[in-house]
Amino acid sequence: MTNSRDNAIGIALLFFVALCWGFVASTVKQLTATVDPYTISFFRVFLGVLVFAAVFALRKGSWRRIRWLLPWVILGALGRAGNYLLYNAGLVQAPTNAVAILAPVQTISMAILAKWIIGEGIGRKWVGLVISVGGLILIWWNGQALSTLLAPEHFWGNALLALAGVSSAVQFCSQKVLSSRFSSLEILIPVFAMSSAITFPFAWNAGGFSRSYSAGTWALLLFLGLVITGGSFMALGEGYRRCSASTAVVITDSTIFMTLMISRYVLHESVSAMMVLGAVLGLLGTVAIVWAERHQVRQQSAAAQPGQARPPQRKGE
Repeated sequence: MTNSRDNAIGIALLFFVALCWGFVASTVKQLTATVDPYTISFFRVFLGVLVFAAVFALRKGSWRRIRWLLPWVILGALGRAGNYLLYNAGLVQAPTNAVAILAPVQTISMAILAKWIIGEGIGRKWVGLVISVGGLILIWWNGQALSTLLAPEHFWGNALLALAGVSSAVQFCSQKVLSSRFSSLEILIPVFAMSSAITFPFAWNAGGFSRSYSAGTWALLLFLGLVITGGSFMALGEGYRRCSASTAVVITDSTIFMTLMISRYVLHESVSAMMVLGAVLGLLGTVAIVWAERHQVRQQSAAAQPGQARPPQRKGE
């Protein structure tokens, strides 16, 4: 059982992940000017697995503990590869702020999987979950007419991003299930290595390896793969080990606030009052989830401590 200190560390790590992921949409948007989405997807997982393998070797981990053919490892690899392929393809067909549709789909999918697969209840966290999802949906909707959302130029981008959310939830569930038996790196290495194998044919077919790229493009690819992906997923693995799945996914969804700021001030895309309201609601929902998680962990820690003898009551008490 996770104690209060470990839980606090896990929450801090998950907020670090959210901060890193805030740069994903803007970085991918800049890369798509010269690199196709499938090649970006390959480099994300390939560079990520290089980071994991290097750290694992430095820590003198046992390679014999790596399991390649476990069902949850295979599902995790399919989920991660699917998330990147669908996300990058969808982002090309939609504005950066449209990525907000991924978060509520991912959150709802993760809550269902956590209950169905892990047997993890929502408990008091349902209020924060509803507020957070509501805020994220507001950001995505942004007051647009239904005909606009369903227009071909937006519909396919939104559909791909929604499917990316489901794929991501599958990989997160895999990480949570396997974390009771393996270390974070023992999970991430086979998952990302298999994801590299899955995304490679897509990148090859798109001609991504036959083009030459500028130094600036390579710098962005390395930043995306080594730091944003490799560094954040090591922190994510430790966060999932220390927190419940529903709490972890809502905290990482708070990355949408960073995404909005970058889309406004770096990419100069419009951010409306409704999107700001959605961001505030999402933040309030995240705070509520964290409070409920901390309260639950304290209760569990108190219940696990040996009972102390009550002091003798005075006469008349």
